Amino acid sequence: MFARVTGSRSAFALIELLIVIGIFALLMGLLLPAVQKVREAANRIACANNLRQAGLALHEHHDTYGILPSNGGWDGKQSIPGLDGAPTYVYTRVRSTSRLWHWGVGDPSRSPRDQTGSWAYAILPFVEQENMYRSRAWTMPVKLYVCPSRRETEAQVPVDDEYGEYNGGGWAWGKTDYAANGLVIPNRPRCLPLSAILDGTSHTILVGEKAMDSRNLTEPTWFWDEPFFIGGSQGTQRFGTHVEQDAPDNFFVDNWGSAHPSGAQALFADGSVRLLSYGLSRATLRALLTPSGGEIVPAGF
Repeated sequence: MFARVTGSRSAFALIELLIVIGIFALLMGLLLPAVQKVREAANRIACANNLRQAGLALHEHHDTYGILPSNGGWDGKQSIPGLDGAPTYVYTRVRSTSRLWHWGVGDPSRSPRDQTGSWAYAILPFVEQENMYRSRAWTMPVKLYVCPSRRETEAQVPVDDEYGEYNGGGWAWGKTDYAANGLVIPNRPRCLPLSAILDGTSHTILVGEKAMDSRNLTEPTWFWDEPFFIGGSQGTQRFGTHVEQDAPDNFFVDNWGSAHPSGAQALFADGSVRLLSYGLSRATLRALLTPSGGEIVPAGF
């Protein structure tokens, strides 16, 4: 007779456990890229919505004043109270040239042509930030101005680095990932009407994602990344004809770019948001920047 087996197994054999672990590892390896793609797709949509809202605000500014805002700039005398209460100038000193650049700061009492703050400051009342605009709360970041693929929405106190020395009065300042087309939104006192865009609003960029060296995104540098309250700087304005993906040592100075895998998104003067691919030719991008250059833009870029 055979003995009846009455016991039961209470645990996996080692080989079975290894198989299960291997299956889970394989599934995670397959799932993670898919999750990352879904997250990036959501971030890109959110970024495009940021630009669309900025476009609506720019058009509301135009409807109210008859002109687009300028990118601001220093008036030669403006100062702000520092953290210690003493008046101070806001500036950047570039180490490579020793040149000192003074920046304007947004002021709610000024008219559009006299405005010292950037375009991003000027449209705050039109993006439901009237209180920030009136109280000059430059220590407050604005979620609308930050691409979620790139960095967190936060304010930072500038720290001197290899690029330059920065004076923000000891305050933390909010940043932006979006820059204006300097040919359409120039520094003060120039403010253009939409009627000056002779090449067509669907062929002219108003605002786009700006290029950044990825190493600088976690550092409180102001080099080509000055805060949105500040006027006259290249932190809120670009003229370049390259589209650069975020990376160490990329060609970010004065150019356009993003953390997205395919290209940088841009707001056009007709309110649409379109992708500027990383392979976009310099001639085509130059044509999209000029408001009255008379260039022929290829269909679909």
